[in-house]
Amino acid sequence: TGGLEMHPIFVSLANIQSDVQMRATSHAWQCVGFMPIPEFSDIHTDYQTILSQWLFHKCMDIIFTDVKVTAMAGKFMPDSSGHLRHCYMPLAAYTADLPEQQAIACVLKVASPITLDTSQSFGDSYHYAP
Repeated sequence: TGGLEMHPIFVSLANIQSDVQMRATSHAWQCVGFMPIPEFSDIHTDYQTILSQWLFHKCMDIIFTDVKVTAMAGKFMPDSSGHLRHCYMPLAAYTADLPEQQAIACVLKVASPITLDTSQSFGDSYHYAP
């Protein structure tokens, strides 16, 4: 990897009001891991993007292994009264800017991460399939 440079991965609960969630003092976000920023010195540039995206998906898979198990099988957790409840916690959303969305979707920089649209057709009136 590129030394000690890493991106933190934060998660929050969906049922926290957005004005509370966005305040830095509310402590609504939890850092659950760090994503390494890779540097490939002896790898052809065409493969560096593929390897970076593979590393991203592998790291997210490792970080969210417990969440995926809990989403499928559930987990017993105490509620505010101390009673145990069987809970299922799916990962509902992931917020990212356009380059991150393209990396997650494994599409080129000239393609839309959510449709079959490419940069040549951005802005036309045709609605492309997701």
